[in-house]
Amino acid sequence: MKKYRIEIPVSALKQANFKAGDWLALSVNHKQMDLRPVRVIDQLPQISFWWYALPATIMMVIFYLFARFINHSQLIPLTGDNYSLANGAMILGVISGLVTFMTVFIVEKVRKTGPAKNFYWRSLPPLAIACGLIMLFSFSAVFWLLGQMFKDASFDIYTSTFFAFVIIAGVNYIMINLAMTLTSGVVTNLLTIMIIGGMLFSMLTNSSRDWWKHNFSFLGTAKNSTNLQFNITLIFSGLLMMVLVDYLFVNLQKKYRGKRVLVLRWLLYALSACIACIGLFPNDPRFHILHDRISMWLVYIMLIMIGLIRWILPEVTRQFLVLSYIIGCLMGLGYIFFKLSDYLSLTGFELLEFGLAFSWLLLLLQNIENLARFGHDLFLVTIVPDDQWKEKE
Repeated sequence: MKKYRIEIPVSALKQANFKAGDWLALSVNHKQMDLRPVRVIDQLPQISFWWYALPATIMMVIFYLFARFINHSQLIPLTGDNYSLANGAMILGVISGLVTFMTVFIVEKVRKTGPAKNFYWRSLPPLAIACGLIMLFSFSAVFWLLGQMFKDASFDIYTSTFFAFVIIAGVNYIMINLAMTLTSGVVTNLLTIMIIGGMLFSMLTNSSRDWWKHNFSFLGTAKNSTNLQFNITLIFSGLLMMVLVDYLFVNLQKKYRGKRVLVLRWLLYALSACIACIGLFPNDPRFHILHDRISMWLVYIMLIMIGLIRWILPEVTRQFLVLSYIIGCLMGLGYIFFKLSDYLSLTGFELLEFGLAFSWLLLLLQNIENLARFGHDLFLVTIVPDDQWKEKE
């Protein structure tokens, strides 16, 4: 079997924290070769037990003191409108998780030791709020399910306090790990979970079961009991998208310069602003006209981006180009069907357009992410047959 050797620049080894003589694992994925430490544990963030246990212990003490001396509870229900394990763990868990996330992010940013160094400081508030909202949605969903499975379940104060500690410690660990592995892919997943999760949460928990007979924007109006969650989801989804665009284009513009890339960046900013403003100005009577105008601006920006994608996205692939035009045509046909026939209801039309637009937007962000990831910090390496290497020596 013929063998080859690879010459790797010293600067690349230093950046990856590898040393001469280290054993590395080489994996081949399609047309890529990745070098990484042999031991899987060396690739994972090293999180000390006390980093997540100490904040959880403080919150556990607060939970116990509140139950014992303020609420005077000996039996604490699993779920309920008043004081319960679900409410206590959710409030304290979200607070503790946000504090640990922000602390680790700031430390990583200041020390320049982790992926947080590639984010702007202005990215921290939207990221933290997005994580907080996702935690709230997750807690609500999980404890709702547990409440259905274990109706009227109650625990004594010590068992409830222990459960609260375990839940909060788990949340802290997840948030610390998130802060230490923050990348554009992670932010994209946060954006997706936040938008889809927030909308599903509003659909499932709103007071009007016939909301779909009105329109999709009804979820954000004062007539809906969960309008606040729906609108906050849209506002911070827009801000989170701005954070993602910020991060991606910092790296993208290191390789691709010029007005075309700048046009793409500002169109994405405008799209993010429209998403946020739809939540900021819901479809109530006083904001109805402004809400409709912003919604139309969002559609116009999407169509402009699809029409110009050939010129404003660097190295656009033919596959993505064709897919973009197909989605644009489907959005146009959906609009025509809605206007000229009764085949689609207003809610059906809005959900169809949202699904197509959001799918295309995720594909666009994925393409930009790939260009940004492979467009900077590249090192030239040489593959030399082993026999030629010996002659070279």
